[in-house]
Amino acid sequence: MYSIGQLSKKTNISIRTLRFYDEIGLLKPAKVADSGYRYYSNEEISVLRHITALKELGFTLASIKELLFTEKDSQEHRWRAYLDFELATIAEKKKRLNEMEMLLQTARHAYEMKGQVESEDIFLFIKALRSSPDTRERFLAKHFTEQEIDIIKSLPELSTNDPRSMEWAKLIRKIKEHMHEPPSSDNSQHLAAQILSLSMEWFQQDEELIGKYWSMIRPENGKEAKVYGMDADVMDYIDRIVDWYLQHAREEDDDGRKNG
Repeated sequence: MYSIGQLSKKTNISIRTLRFYDEIGLLKPAKVADSGYRYYSNEEISVLRHITALKELGFTLASIKELLFTEKDSQEHRWRAYLDFELATIAEKKKRLNEMEMLLQTARHAYEMKGQVESEDIFLFIKALRSSPDTRERFLAKHFTEQEIDIIKSLPELSTNDPRSMEWAKLIRKIKEHMHEPPSSDNSQHLAAQILSLSMEWFQQDEELIGKYWSMIRPENGKEAKVYGMDADVMDYIDRIVDWYLQHAREEDDDGRKNG
């Protein structure tokens, strides 16, 4: 027989917890002395281990008590019911945590782009995360080939921990900071070179797809951006600096051939 103090040391469960288990009828001592001291046998230790194991599985004390004191004929059904319930609960928690992680990743990248995250942005992110994937699939299938779709799906997304997402967010931040400059400025041309380099890398050197995708994500007059951060002003600036970059690159190539 073990006193409550000895049982506490043996099982690493506090005396307060053991007394609480006694109060709710979950684990009664084998004997209570006239002095009021509780004593436990190996049988109670076995039950206590069972309780601890079930708690690790996520079972509530109420459900544990119900399982322990249910007739054996009914235990099989109750075990199935409780295990199925716990699995469903965990699945729901995982789904919620996954959504929360994606939302936080999106907000983190959005903050890098704008230097702030407004409430309207957060509601926009939530709406995008909960939108039906079938809608996007139908849109892609309507406008792009299977090979093009594979490339588009490989692009970085703000909701993921892809390092390219942060790289893109920082690039958009720089673009917004220099939009007041002319296309010919050193900053504008440096940004144009970055944009072209990333575009060719991420679109697997498919220039035709880059142009096609670019036209697809351009917002209509007076409408919201189709891709976060890519409003009409930003896209117009990118068009101007990239056109300038390509034009002067061609001129330099022509001059080089002439001099050659």
